[in-house]
Amino acid sequence: MSLSLGAAAWDAVRAQAEAGYPHEVCGVLLGRAGSVVEARACANLAVDRAHDRYQMDPRDQLRIEKDARQRGLETLGYYHSHPDHPADASATDLDLSWEGVHYLIVAVHQGRVTDQRSWWREDHSAVFRREELSIEG
Repeated sequence: MSLSLGAAAWDAVRAQAEAGYPHEVCGVLLGRAGSVVEARACANLAVDRAHDRYQMDPRDQLRIEKDARQRGLETLGYYHSHPDHPADASATDLDLSWEGVHYLIVAVHQGRVTDQRSWWREDHSAVFRREELSIEG
């Protein structure tokens, strides 16, 4: 599997991750056929552990996904940041993941994005596989 991020989508993810530091931020990746054209932020409801957890606001998620469908876009996956930790998928990330969607994780160290990796959970698999990630522009 592979994921391609358009420049505007990547800029939105990076800006949100840096602005939200030292807390985790999260959102939805929208596009078509593995190509992300838009990244939309969701509120992180895990306020008591926002430094190392996220819980995407389901109201935000539903609103974003409904709007995307009306505009002919698909939900390709989700993203979140790891403040002061690598962009590797954690056991918690795996436990909370769904099969068949992309998971972009962005490492933010001292307020700056330093790495980004995309992960894919195979159908019926208990592991994430790192996938090829390209960023346009």
